[in-house]
Amino acid sequence: MTLEEILAGESENLEFKVQRPKDSTKYMKSVVAFANGEGGRIIFGIDDKTHEVIGIPSELVFSEIDAITAAISDSCEPLIIPDVYLQQIEEKAVIVVEISPGKQRPYYIKSAGIKDGTYIRVAGTSRPAGRDLTAEMYYEDEGRSYDNVVRRDLTVSDGEIQSLCSQMKEVAVRNARSEKQASEIRNVTKNQLLSWGLLQGSPY
Repeated sequence: MTLEEILAGESENLEFKVQRPKDSTKYMKSVVAFANGEGGRIIFGIDDKTHEVIGIPSELVFSEIDAITAAISDSCEPLIIPDVYLQQIEEKAVIVVEISPGKQRPYYIKSAGIKDGTYIRVAGTSRPAGRDLTAEMYYEDEGRSYDNVVRRDLTVSDGEIQSLCSQMKEVAVRNARSEKQASEIRNVTKNQLLSWGLLQGSPY
């Protein structure tokens, strides 16, 4: 961490804190957001508004490092192991917390649960990921595409299936290159939707 980086301000992968908040959630959002993205650093001892190096009292530095490390290890799921160390800037001690990109996404705050505790980094701030993006991260890290995941919480009626089949044929007819080609287009059936993986039959 250089003085030039500090003066440039917070960014997608950099955040400042004057001191360690008593409520660890105030920085744990950024920890999981960095782990869910491309990694990042939180610097304790710098004013996030003025970018002034305030520093951490020397007698508190090592106890603060221990507290930050323990809070991150205890508060996040899956386990996040940060690299936390002391650095001198303008002859003042600051604490640098480096979070590497995670390999077991989504990472989330345990106390909030995966639904409400998953965060991502957006324009220099930590934002809730939302259900769809959280699921997408999970399936990407499992080597599967979210688009190919069966939504078992959704059901469709025979009428909706028939309507979809009709619409698919209409689109195919409109895109046909000739009248002859259009006349050869067959009706789309429910069995075809099942074979294409667009529908999943009931297991019961």
